[in-house]
Amino acid sequence: VVVVQNASVLELKKALRRHIQLRQARQGGVQHLSWKYIWRTYHLTYAGEKLADDRKKLREYGIRNRDEVSFIKKLRK
Repeated sequence: VVVVQNASVLELKKALRRHIQLRQARQGGVQHLSWKYIWRTYHLTYAGEKLADDRKKLREYGIRNRDEVSFIKKLRK
């Protein structure tokens, strides 16, 4: 997924959403995903750190070109 150099976590989430929806449309997979459910159930993480603040810049988390972020399931409270 490509985002601008000084993108925020929210912009990364929007880019992920667009990328996954396009991929699903091309492959003929599920047409609708509940992103509200996904963001409520999973955290985006980078190097073991949760990307919790949507307004924080990716650079502040140390994310650079070609770095990998992943989804991890939230623990129940």
